[in-house]
Order: sequence, then C-alpha cells, then structure tokens
Amino acid sequence: MLKKRITLITTLVLMTLIYSSCSEKPESEMTSSATWTPGENVLPISVEALEVTEGKLIPYIEASGIIYGRKEAWAVSETQGKITEMKVIPGQTVKAGDILLKVEDRMALLNRDLALLQYESNKLDFQAIESSYKTGGYSRSDYNSARSRLLQAQNAYESAAKAFEDTAIRSPFDGSVALIGNSLSEGNFLTPGIPVARIIDTSSMKMEISVGERQVNLIKAGIKAEVMINSGFNRETIDAEVEAIGTGTDPSTGSFPVLISWDNKPGLNMRSGLSGRVRINTLDETNQIIIPSSAIVIRDRKESVIVAEDNKTRIKPIEKGEALGGHSVVVSGLEKGEILIVSALSSLGNDYSVEPTIVGTTGEWR
Repeated sequence: MLKKRITLITTLVLMTLIYSSCSEKPESEMTSSATWTPGENVLPISVEALEVTEGKLIPYIEASGIIYGRKEAWAVSETQGKITEMKVIPGQTVKAGDILLKVEDRMALLNRDLALLQYESNKLDFQAIESSYKTGGYSRSDYNSARSRLLQAQNAYESAAKAFEDTAIRSPFDGSVALIGNSLSEGNFLTPGIPVARIIDTSSMKMEISVGERQVNLIKAGIKAEVMINSGFNRETIDAEVEAIGTGTDPSTGSFPVLISWDNKPGLNMRSGLSGRVRINTLDETNQIIIPSSAIVIRDRKESVIVAEDNKTRIKPIEKGEALGGHSVVVSGLEKGEILIVSALSSLGNDYSVEPTIVGTTGEWR
C-alpha cells in the first residue's frame, strides 16, 4: 500500500515538471522592471509643464468679509408714550434730522411751555436783583439765591424741551432705512431704549478683513484693492483702497485688521450685509524663482525637480527656500527659461521620453 502511494506521488511531481518546462517562455520574451531601460521602445509620456520664470511668493492678498455702510446706527427711543405716527418704511432715503416716528406729545409740549414761562419769570427777577445788587440794594446772599433760582429754572426748561424733542425720533445722519424695530406701529406703546430704525449711510462702503504677520508688511494704507461680490449681485470688479491697517493684532485671532473702503457709485446699488472678497496687490516684494510646491519630488533623498530638455526628462536637485500657500522659492538648482514638469511626476525618472504641454509660467501660476 505504501509502495503504491510513493509511486503515485512521484508520478505527479514528474508531470508537474514536464508541464512547467513546456510552458516556460524564452528569455528574450521576458520583461523585468529591474532591467527595463527607460525611454527605449516606449511611447513618450504626455505631461503638463510650466516655463520657469520669476515672481512674487505673495503677489497679492485675498480675503473674504462682510460689506458695511460707511456709517450704521440704530435710532433708539429716549421717551415713552403711544406711537401716533410712523414716518418711514424700509428702504426709504432720509436726511439727518428727518422724523422717523412720533409719539403722543401734548403733555410734553405743555410741560415745555410751562417751564419756559417759569424760566423767563426767574430771568426777569434775577436781572432786577442783579441791577440793585450792584448799587447796594441787595445783599450778596440775595443775589446768589436769585441766581440759583434762575439756573434751576433754566435746567427745568432745557429738560422739558428735550423731553418734547424726544417725542420725535429722528435720523442721526443721511442714509436709508434698513430695518424698522419689532412691533412698532401706530397705537403701540413705546418705551425708552427701544430700537426704532436702523439707518445706513451707503454713500460709501467698507469691509474689514484680517491678514497674518507675514502679509501685513506687504501692504500699506492708500494702496489699491479690488472687491468682488461673492453673491453674484454685481459681477464687475469694484475699485477700492486700503483705508487703514491695525497697529496691533486681534487677541482672538492673532491677525491684523485691515479696513477696505470704496465709493458706492450710481449703478452699483451696494447693500450692507453682502459678503465679498477683496484682492490687494502687495508692495515691492523681491522677484524670485517661484514654483508650485507639488512639483518638488524626492530623488536619492534630495529635494529635486524634473525638467524637460529636448523631450527627455532630467532630474535636478534644488535648494528650496521659503514656502507659502502651495508655492516655494527655489534658491538654486533651477534657471529661468527651463521647462518644469508638473504632472505624472510619480511615473517619471531620468531620461524618460516625454511630450510636454506648457500650460503657463511658474511666476504667475496660481
């Protein structure tokens, strides 16, 4: 039994060896990645490339923010009483001092007139006592008492006059009505401290953005900026300028506030509360060879780039400088005018056949 089993196993092994020898390919038909010579008998690889040029690591600063009117304020009630008249509606244009709302003023008017009569009476009394005091007819004490009564009457009159004026809530400056306070209508009761209307001066607009410490030294007050409206409300670029730069950082963000402003020219119809994006061209930063950081590869444990020369690849070690925002400065190892390959990098080695398509320059590529 054992002898038959050994014979069967031996037969199977021999058949396997014979099958393998019959199916083995000639050495000339076999390919090994270790012995493959790049570029021989292979179609060129299509790649995208950039012409190497100088540029700025930070050519401009972009940031988003909310647009506001030049001045914005709530007109707030300083009196109480029944609302007798609503003078404005949202969107209405107003001038400084225009009445927005009125409350019942009959008692306030009577109190003002009464206080005025009292003040005028005390004023006449004081003038008579003052004249007599100068000739010795009244004592210094009489004079001081008369003057005190006059000042009290004057204070009472001015308070009553202000109370009467407060029955009409007015616009603090030229602008337009953005919002009317809640539950404000004729017949309702108004109390002090209630917001009546939000007034916005849209003759010019502003936006506050934040920039980092690397960026803040690249801009200054007065330089030009461009504002774009994210909502698509206005597709044109709006000319603006940097109005002011904070001298310190915001403790909550660690960034510097920058105020952008521009005139709300006819046709723009800009509104407060829209979101926008601003671009500020930076000051005279040194031009350097700038490349996309993604174009840097590691070859032989060195930072390198792959360039195209006569449709062949060449790996060049480089010295990299500062990197920011997906771009890096090349200190040495790359020259202006060379063709930098930026795609299919993981598939490329030295002396590969390529067909580069130039899609831009490194100095302007963003």
